[in-house]
Amino acid sequence: MAMETTTIRFAPEENTWIQSYADFCGKTFSDVVREAALEKVEEEADLEAYAQALEEDDGVRYSMDEIIHMAMRTQ
Repeated sequence: MAMETTTIRFAPEENTWIQSYADFCGKTFSDVVREAALEKVEEEADLEAYAQALEEDDGVRYSMDEIIHMAMRTQ
């Protein structure tokens, strides 16, 4: 995958903290920042999907026994 270069500014102490973490994990500074940014975006997308699912929820719930019974009827 082709990578693009992006500039992000950190305070010196933030830079040191991130670099120390990267060194501890055996990763590059870029890997740590990239993974953190992507994880945050994924979390936000998951929260949005969850909120939408709650809006569409009809309130119907099934017990495990009911699910097993329904599954057996379709076989």
